[in-house]
Amino acid sequence: MRFVKDRKGVSPVVGVMLMLVATVILAAVVSSFAGSLSSEETKAPQLAISAEAKYDDAIIIHHEGGDPIYLGSIEVRTLIPEGIYRDMSYKVDLEDEDHDGIPDAFHEIGNNNSIIETGESLKIDWEDAFASFGYISPNPGEKVVIEIYEKGENKPIAKTTAVVRP
Repeated sequence: MRFVKDRKGVSPVVGVMLMLVATVILAAVVSSFAGSLSSEETKAPQLAISAEAKYDDAIIIHHEGGDPIYLGSIEVRTLIPEGIYRDMSYKVDLEDEDHDGIPDAFHEIGNNNSIIETGESLKIDWEDAFASFGYISPNPGEKVVIEIYEKGENKPIAKTTAVVRP
């Protein structure tokens, strides 16, 4: 058996085609990357919360970590997952009588700059958390789910469950 040693390289036409394909792929990658940079979408804030609920007093939401949240940009909803009033859901009253951009139901526990940051808390009076259906609320020992939403959105950015204390 005899091997033929051909010292010719790749045909110039094939070489040009390979360079053209590489250029098109590179252009597609750059275009998709540049397109994602110019999108107008804003990223939803991320945060971790915990809460405590004291019957007929208040719900206190603790900001455990994540993005700072401006109080005027959020909604708080409560849900009773068990007991007599099972599956009752409430949206905390967002009335703003003093027109400062922050719902009157929200009471900041922290540095009073209208922004809740890690380590600070938000207090919501019991009546404001459960008043939308004539003040039907969970009883001591039952759970309450607390969710925080961006105003006008329908997907929670944070959620926690607390057992109601007497």
